[in-house]
Amino acid sequence: MRLSTTIGVAPAIALALLISGCDNSGLTGINNNPNAPPSVTPQFLFPSAVSDVVGRARGGSFDLTLTSLWAQHIAMDRFTDEDTYSIRSDNINGYWSGFYASGLQDLATILAQTTPAPGPNLVAPALVMKSWTFGLMTDVWGDIPYSHANKSDPTSPPQYDRQKDIYTGIFADLKTASDMSVAGGTSYGTADLIYSGDATKWKKFANSLRLRYAMRLSKVDPATAQTQVAAAIAAGVFTSNADNALLKWPGDGTNNSPIYNNFVTRDDQHMSQTLVNALKSLYISIGPTAADTVFDPRLAVYADPIISSPSKALYVGAPNGLQDDAAISIGINNTSRVGIAYRSKTTPSILMAYSEVMFDEAEAAARGWAPGSPAALYNAAIQASMQYNGVADNVTAAYVASPRVAYSPSTGLQQIALQRWISLFSEGTEAYSEWRRTGVPDLHPGPAAITTPQIVARRLTYPVSEQSFNNAALQAAITAQGGALLSSRVWWDTP
Repeated sequence: MRLSTTIGVAPAIALALLISGCDNSGLTGINNNPNAPPSVTPQFLFPSAVSDVVGRARGGSFDLTLTSLWAQHIAMDRFTDEDTYSIRSDNINGYWSGFYASGLQDLATILAQTTPAPGPNLVAPALVMKSWTFGLMTDVWGDIPYSHANKSDPTSPPQYDRQKDIYTGIFADLKTASDMSVAGGTSYGTADLIYSGDATKWKKFANSLRLRYAMRLSKVDPATAQTQVAAAIAAGVFTSNADNALLKWPGDGTNNSPIYNNFVTRDDQHMSQTLVNALKSLYISIGPTAADTVFDPRLAVYADPIISSPSKALYVGAPNGLQDDAAISIGINNTSRVGIAYRSKTTPSILMAYSEVMFDEAEAAARGWAPGSPAALYNAAIQASMQYNGVADNVTAAYVASPRVAYSPSTGLQQIALQRWISLFSEGTEAYSEWRRTGVPDLHPGPAAITTPQIVARRLTYPVSEQSFNNAALQAAITAQGGALLSSRVWWDTP
């Protein structure tokens, strides 16, 4: 099986990626020179910003070696530090400074230099990408610098914003982006690596993100969640997989998928036992000897069969949270690698997919926040995920009708949450956030987890670098949140 999305990239888009590159520290370093930004056009900065923030968030370090581990989509078969929540301080410093100093700085420069009136289709995509990046950062770290971040005065360290206020800002920016996006007029054109300058699709993406973040508030602020859900859907969200927000990598050797680049140099991130077993449990049919079990068909797309069984395709996940020696003793050929469709040179990085929107609408309908049949929306969400992964519609029909998948009003919210977690494979930040919000599936830490009490980590700790450069603001933020340990919860993550 293969991903059904079109991965081909127009030459002009490939050229834009070639100019910007995935590692564009040289480009973004221009922003450190106060005399340079006015001479840099938005069309030059935007592809640099997009490839940077997406490459970081969906890359081998932040996704495969952090958020996908903590969502238990991936497990480490050696070098298990992050799988036990023992994160290297240099890595945390790199995540933090990388987002702020590179892609977010480029986006801030675009927004500071571009007037909305003559250039709405230049401002709107920058606002959307700013919201997407800050959204995943605050979901991982909680309170972070937001309103004062990426300002021009490097001598004034930024204060931290409360996560509640960051969400308010994100909702406002996404509404502004949606409202100003109009067909026609000046756009990024082929320098837009997501939608090639299509303002209508950026409008849908803005509203779909607004729906995502509205659902995050389902426990902590359901009234605001309901209001934002209704507004996002009314303004127009994704309506098919053709609307998916994807960064399609050319795979030309210079601009390969960051996941491909990861697996070229290492082979220590395999499929998690948790995800593999969940997909096996949602079988369509099973024979009398269990030899002809038809599992969730995405299993054969997400995972490769184990190498140690050449005569029969077997899918085996690795346990999360083991000590190095215990993980190594299993043997790398006895657990499944990430499927080739998800680790090829041209595998798209997913910013947001139609299936997530449909699961959000299904949950909103089940909660009485939005119109529609929860069962019909749930089935449509599964179909969207299956279609993206190249699964035939008749197979999907059998799957949604099977006893362990068929929607039941009494367990509907749990079913929606489980299927959404499954569909978010390769979007570690979102799978991790959705698990924290819903508690589905019931994840448990591995035996070597360092958390006290021993639980799955609820957040990422702050970088040590902030203690040196912005300690007063950092300590104020930690106090305001009641702590910032691995076991501490961000604002919306309520029991």
